Amino acid sequence: MNRKSLVIVMFAFALLVGPAAAPGAPAARQTAGQIAAPAAAQSATSATSATTRSSLTTESTRSSLTTESAQPAPADPTLDEIAALLAGLPGDAPSLKALRETPAWAKFAESMDKSWADLEAKRLAPMRAWAEKELFDARAWGKFIFYPFGGPDFMTAFELFPEAETYVLLGLEFCGRLPRPDAWKAHQADVYWNNLAKSLSDFFDKSYFITKHMDETLYGQVEGVLPIVAFFLKRTGNTILEIRRLEFDAQGEAVESSYDTAKKSFRPYGIKIKFAAVGSEQAKTIFYVSCDLENKAFRKDAPFTLYLDKLVAPPVTTYLKSASYLLHYAEFSNIREMIMAKSKFVVQDDTGIPYKAFKPAMWQVRLYGEYAKPIKDFSGVDQPDLQKAYVEGKEVIPKLPFHLGYHWRDSRDALLLVEKRDVPLPEPAPKKR
Repeated sequence: MNRKSLVIVMFAFALLVGPAAAPGAPAARQTAGQIAAPAAAQSATSATSATTRSSLTTESTRSSLTTESAQPAPADPTLDEIAALLAGLPGDAPSLKALRETPAWAKFAESMDKSWADLEAKRLAPMRAWAEKELFDARAWGKFIFYPFGGPDFMTAFELFPEAETYVLLGLEFCGRLPRPDAWKAHQADVYWNNLAKSLSDFFDKSYFITKHMDETLYGQVEGVLPIVAFFLKRTGNTILEIRRLEFDAQGEAVESSYDTAKKSFRPYGIKIKFAAVGSEQAKTIFYVSCDLENKAFRKDAPFTLYLDKLVAPPVTTYLKSASYLLHYAEFSNIREMIMAKSKFVVQDDTGIPYKAFKPAMWQVRLYGEYAKPIKDFSGVDQPDLQKAYVEGKEVIPKLPFHLGYHWRDSRDALLLVEKRDVPLPEPAPKKR
């Protein structure tokens, strides 16, 4: 081969193999026939599309393309950590640390501390002391608390019956979800704290939620009742262990799904929350179901009615407060009959089951507080027989040391503790000769 031919061959070979690596430079990696991305691009990819996260868990499944030198992103906050933030309480989640350092959250937390301290002094402490004495028997039976028309008011049921293992709350309001505060933009946090405080204000001031006000804050702002239930769970010293979604099939069975698979649902549907007191290993359960309890929806053969009939196994303790006197009407007879059939105890104000429905042969009634006619929002639901019972027992009926219910202006609250008697089965009729 002559010199000219040798130069041509060497030039062709150089084109095939490419330029030589610079001295000391790392060799380019290849995976499945593709050249690895530069380190900077690799790191960006790892922090976004190459990292698969479970939306509300502390563990992350990361892509194998994450570079060794990249700093791990803060773990997603757990549901319990988010609940603590919403309750205005301290927490350890690194991804929520910046939010807790903002003036807006500090102001919100200070406001919630003050509201809770007032609530504790005026309502909760005297209510607990009263319940410990007066609800002793109901608590002994009351491992299962049934609270129709209660909405998100887990707190009152929990304070009256802290030993219960299961709480079933029913209301019209939609379940919703906890927010992702670590993904908020700056202005979103301020708006959320204001709306959450607004959604709780009626309860702090009056002891019940006003449907109209709830509609103004829950839809598109606080996102349902779940943030409020979570607020109460944390403020009462509990830890959220798990949240599941509930729907009901045609056979009246609950179909559970992951909290993260939330989709728009039509009533009835719900959530199931597992929780435990701080320092306790005993898991308890809250069921909240968004449902319509009027007979046209709560038919006796409806799937949710069938499910509730199995879930609420007697003997249970039913609690009714600020129930809009709905159980006085024929249109709510199905839920009224279920309550009376399933309950060993009914603890209620005058807005629950009509006093005349508790026949003395079947029920023993103890009265507390003071009867006052229904407030102007409700007409045609006066109870002359209940008023008469209060007048006749005026000297012996114990006063209530706390306020609960619609008469928040004058605290003229009536409370009934109703116990089902042990009714013996009738003797068989004698045979005719």
